[in-house]
Amino acid sequence: MLYKHTLAFIALLYGFLNPLSATENAPQLSLPLACTIGTDCFIQNYVDADAGAGYSDYRCGFLSYDDHRGTDFRPKSMNASIPVLAAADGKVRATRDNMDDISVRVLGNEAIKNREAGNSVVIVHGNGWESQYAHLKKGSIAVHAGQPVSRGTVLGRVGLSGNTEFLHLHFEIRHQGKAIDPFVGVNGGNACALGKQALWSADTLAKLGYIPSEVLAAGFTDHPLAADDLPAETQSLAKTAPALIFWLSVFGVQAGDTQVVDLFAPDGATLLHKAIPIDHNMAQYRSFVGLKRHGEAWATGEYRVSYRLLRQQHAEPVLKKQFSIPVVP
Repeated sequence: MLYKHTLAFIALLYGFLNPLSATENAPQLSLPLACTIGTDCFIQNYVDADAGAGYSDYRCGFLSYDDHRGTDFRPKSMNASIPVLAAADGKVRATRDNMDDISVRVLGNEAIKNREAGNSVVIVHGNGWESQYAHLKKGSIAVHAGQPVSRGTVLGRVGLSGNTEFLHLHFEIRHQGKAIDPFVGVNGGNACALGKQALWSADTLAKLGYIPSEVLAAGFTDHPLAADDLPAETQSLAKTAPALIFWLSVFGVQAGDTQVVDLFAPDGATLLHKAIPIDHNMAQYRSFVGLKRHGEAWATGEYRVSYRLLRQQHAEPVLKKQFSIPVVP
């Protein structure tokens, strides 16, 4: 009997000392949000790979923040209601679905104390693995504790609950309570690269190309914007609009970058040229430029904006976009 207990103890000890056993039993993850990366959603933040006071993502970029434990999937549309999906088979351990969809900048940290994940679902996958889906939309949770779920089961919808300032899904995978970067896995690998055994399934990983910078949203308005404004989509501006303003939200700007915005009149004349230097790394950056109306009215026709994000040691812009809006009678 003692011999059997000794063998059992050795096997248990080997499982803790040999991370390969954890990897072999790890769930193979699929995309937890029903969207297409690079088209209607983006990964804005990755797990913090820096064990110290700084932060970095698994590619040695800065799409993270200190002690961030999950992967943030952000819809491109600020009004999206995208289904959140189980990333692997398992059983629901817990849910919460009673928190309002309000930015923490409005609520304050005290209002969400000990409920930072907002409305969320936790799924256990066995062998010490579990996943969490946080910041879901109030009233959208479609599963309950104790319910078995399959990969792809709709759990709820992306929301703005808990400790967040923008609509997104925080997806976190844990082993024995420790957060694991799904792009790295348990065994790690070469620095600034995918891990030797990433937790994403092969077909999912092929859809998760690293996007260091991208435009989240952009548009036009006829009035200056406050920092927290979420402008409605504007299809056109009146010729008597008091101003013609272009606004833009972009993620992944870096110290040393320069944003270049050119505004053109319907006849092709340059109305505005502005170069905006970036002095520090920012996961998300918002800016607006424009002109007040001079005279009784704007000339009618299509106004066009050329946007370029220039990066040191890059011969070509890392982002190059065109936007336009008609000014109508």
